[in-house]
Amino acid sequence: MPEVTVKWEGNMKFVGMDEAGRQVAMDASQIYGGMNQGVRPMELLLMALGGCSGIELAHILKKMRVQFDSLIIEVEGERAEDHPKVFKTIRMVYKFTGPDLPPEKVSHALKLTDEKYCSVSNMVARAAAISYAFELNGTRYEYPAREVQEVQKGA
Repeated sequence: MPEVTVKWEGNMKFVGMDEAGRQVAMDASQIYGGMNQGVRPMELLLMALGGCSGIELAHILKKMRVQFDSLIIEVEGERAEDHPKVFKTIRMVYKFTGPDLPPEKVSHALKLTDEKYCSVSNMVARAAAISYAFELNGTRYEYPAREVQEVQKGA
């Protein structure tokens, strides 16, 4: 079971550390009393979503023998106005470059990533609607939006 520790560093700054000792600094904005010495926790959640889906997507595309030169994942979240200010919607755009990128294969790999393999997206989808698009050398393709999922009993 993955385990992390989060240590208070003073004021509003915290440092998270995984079992291997890798660290991530988190801090609040100056408006909230922080010193801007780390990412905000909600931004970190969006980064985790982009990272998890990117890892799974790259792995699936490698198995499909689809090569790409670069991949940038833009993740944007809209938060509720009232507390708790959770994400209501999240928009993800996967931007690929490369010489041979079949849209149908990328779309299929994204579907597998979203619906089956990315643990973070499957967890977040229980609280926020996630929409997707991908770009292949600048040409944009929309992917059907994933609505908030019901939590299954016993899951």
